[in-house]
Order: sequence, then structure tokens, then C-alpha cells
Amino acid sequence: SFGGRVGILYASRHPEVKAMILVDAAGIKPRRSFGYYRKVYTFKAIKRMMYLIYGKSKAERKLDARRAKAGSSDYASASPMMRRILSRVVNEDLTDRLPLVKVPVLLVWGENDTATPLSDARTMERLIPDAGLVSFPGCGHYSFLDNPVQFAAVLRSFLGEIAKK
Repeated sequence: SFGGRVGILYASRHPEVKAMILVDAAGIKPRRSFGYYRKVYTFKAIKRMMYLIYGKSKAERKLDARRAKAGSSDYASASPMMRRILSRVVNEDLTDRLPLVKVPVLLVWGENDTATPLSDARTMERLIPDAGLVSFPGCGHYSFLDNPVQFAAVLRSFLGEIAKK
């Protein structure tokens, strides 16, 4: 999904790209609930208090233990600088870049993807001028692993059409 962000940004700036396949790609900023923001800002407040009470070193150890339980493994294992970068990238909305992608784009999605929901794919299909969407019922965020045979068939078909152009 992260590679989808890279692909969208690259294809929107480089006309030499001939085609692109986005699989369960990220790039649409998710709508967040009040509960999400309450959780984030509560954690930030606790973090500041812990720095005051325990000092930076001990507070970081305690916070790392909490992150290991509550956050993603990528985020938990990242350095503080990488955490800031990951947060910034994950919250970046690429919706305004999608109309600038001027190449044929195949969007492949799992209908049960909770990390990048099918609604994101539909937004991308609507905003990218030459995009088509194929979704797999019963598949999640790793649709290519959940249904490898159909995934391979869809790719062969798309790449065959691109080769004809």
C-alpha cells in the first residue's frame, strides 16, 4: 500500500511512465472519528506528562512498551525520526495528485480491505482519468496473496493490453 503512494507521486510528475498497477494502494487520507482523535491526543498528553515525571530516557522505554502493544509493528520498531516521517506520510492526502496521473492504471483491491478500504479504490478510479478497478470478493489488504490465480490472470490481461498500445 505504501508503494502506491510512491507510484502515484511518481506517475503524476513523470510523463515517461507508460502504465501503472496499484494493489490495495494507500493515498486517500482516511476520515477519522472523534474517538481516533481522542486516543491520539490522550496519548500525546500522557507522553508529555511521562517526560516530566520520569525523564526522557525512562519515559521513552515505557512509551515503547505501550507502542508495542497498541501500534503497528512498523511504527513501534521505527526510530523517532522515522516515526515522524511515517506519521506525516500516512496522513498525507494524494487526492489532488490523482487527476495528474495520465497513464492507464489498473486498480486491484480486496473488497474486505480494512487498511485501504474499497471506497479509496473507487475514489481513485473516479479521479484518475484512465483507471479501471478490479475487486476480489472475500479478499483483504493482501488481495494478491488471498487470490493469486485470479490476481495473475488480471495482471496478464492488463499487461497484454498495454503491450498492444
